[in-house]
Amino acid sequence: MVRRKKFIQVPHGSVDKMCKAFRCKKTAVYDALNYTTDSELANLIRKNAIENYGGVHTSKLILT
Repeated sequence: MVRRKKFIQVPHGSVDKMCKAFRCKKTAVYDALNYTTDSELANLIRKNAIENYGGVHTSKLILT
């Protein structure tokens, strides 16, 4: 079975900038960008990643 996993790809160094801007740890940013978490903060991180940090929606195929 093949699944498509979506995530947001950001340029190098953007994760550290987002950590400082949102006062959170890297894991919170990575989880938000990988759609692992679905909270108010995660939605805010995703929105800002696309609008302010050059993030791009991407997806990859995963074999299960």
